[in-house]
Amino acid sequence: MNTLEIHTETAPKPRLGRVDWLRAAMLCLMEEGIASVQITRLATSIGASRGSFYWHFKSRQELLDGLLDEWFAVNGKRIKQVLEQAESLDHGVLSFFAVWTNPDSFNSPLEQAVRDWARLDGRVLEVVRGEDANRIAVIAALFERFDYLPQQAVVRARVLYFAQVGYFAMNPEEAMEERMSMLVDYYFAFTGKSLDTEVGSSFRRDWIAFGKINPSKGETDAS
Repeated sequence: MNTLEIHTETAPKPRLGRVDWLRAAMLCLMEEGIASVQITRLATSIGASRGSFYWHFKSRQELLDGLLDEWFAVNGKRIKQVLEQAESLDHGVLSFFAVWTNPDSFNSPLEQAVRDWARLDGRVLEVVRGEDANRIAVIAALFERFDYLPQQAVVRARVLYFAQVGYFAMNPEEAMEERMSMLVDYYFAFTGKSLDTEVGSSFRRDWIAFGKINPSKGETDAS
């Protein structure tokens, strides 16, 4: 008697790539800190083998270097882009605010995680300090472009940047509406100038209506 053989085909498991390991490592870094970014742990989390890891990375250090590269690409480049494209001081400063507060353009948890990592690793600390210096230089260039003297531009850039970094490090319980209500005074404190009424009103309206700003081409229009 012939028996009917049934063969069940299962879909092949997608091959994991370098980006999958980096994504898993980034989530681990943000959620639990750098000490938790271990090869065996990551392999378990994404259902892969240690051999798969070494197919994409020579060492754990190469993975960690990849995380820093991702930090540069996600956060640092966006800040530089919006400030260099700003067509006015108010658009530049407001676009800087928008980048830091829009999760579509700036990964705040990653930013804080890398800074926490830098407190434990001198090499990473030097990298972070270098990136901070680069960002401050870009902000200073914005101020100089709109007629601030070089030293004034650097001081205002440092104040603006340190205030933003410190704000997120403190993780305050503050509704965005409350922060937006102080926008004019914040702007004056950072620039010594009065914010254009229409620009400020448009910026606040966009936050209320859409919950975020799209800092594209130096503008503060909602996406």
